[in-house]
Amino acid sequence: PAALHRPVGSVGEKRSRHTPADVMRAPRILIVDDDKADADRIAAALRNPSSKIGELDCEINWVRDVASARDHLEKDDIDLYFLDLDVSERWWEQTKKETGKAFVKAVIDSTNAGIIVCSNLPIDEEAPPLIEYGADDYVEKSYGFLAIAPRAMSVWRRTHTERRSKQSHSGRKFYIGNWMFTIGDRQITDRSGNSKRLSITEHIFLRHLCAVDGHAIDSEIFNIEVLRREKHDKHVRLDVFVPRLRAKLNNTIDLVPQGRTGIYKLLDVEEVLSF
Repeated sequence: PAALHRPVGSVGEKRSRHTPADVMRAPRILIVDDDKADADRIAAALRNPSSKIGELDCEINWVRDVASARDHLEKDDIDLYFLDLDVSERWWEQTKKETGKAFVKAVIDSTNAGIIVCSNLPIDEEAPPLIEYGADDYVEKSYGFLAIAPRAMSVWRRTHTERRSKQSHSGRKFYIGNWMFTIGDRQITDRSGNSKRLSITEHIFLRHLCAVDGHAIDSEIFNIEVLRREKHDKHVRLDVFVPRLRAKLNNTIDLVPQGRTGIYKLLDVEEVLSF
């Protein structure tokens, strides 16, 4: 694969006093895009020294077809994928979005890497099914590349937390209503055998709710402990995230607000104990 090297003159950039590198390692990133110019723009955004992801000095590689990307998938040596949808199996073949979508799903099914789709295809049409399947984010290229750095850092915080603490409570099983949830497994299955693939964020969220006493969470804990955001970062609203998760699970889990406290509690949850 081709390495996208750091531009001349960027080595030795002065860093802020407290950097993300102090608390987490740099992710290994793979850009899968048949357009070299777009790949360079993504890499430049990820190396922006004024961004938090840029401070990590990431290892970034680029491939222009799915066949080359699959080599990395088999070795599971990538932490964060940037995936275009208009790609081909081999670079000399015609591009088609079905090939890109199939590879997105292959990554979700076989690795716990973070996944950001970065495509020219319209977000309203393409993003919902991919995010529901388990992709972490979707960036539409036509809106520019300014959103790439903060979104990449947000996904990497969650992925890093998941990989760093994947042994925490690993293997514990819970019934959540009609669903069987196993900590450490991003596949959740109902009693009829139907399965859904959880995103990294959804898995960490349910792991927290199942493992914590009282099975409750508020917005601050959600942003700090689940999303790994800092207090001064813009926070994601819990009352927006929860309905999406309930809808993904066919509105069959009791995850309900507790009055006007901003706290959500998971009801009808029971640990499956083995003897």
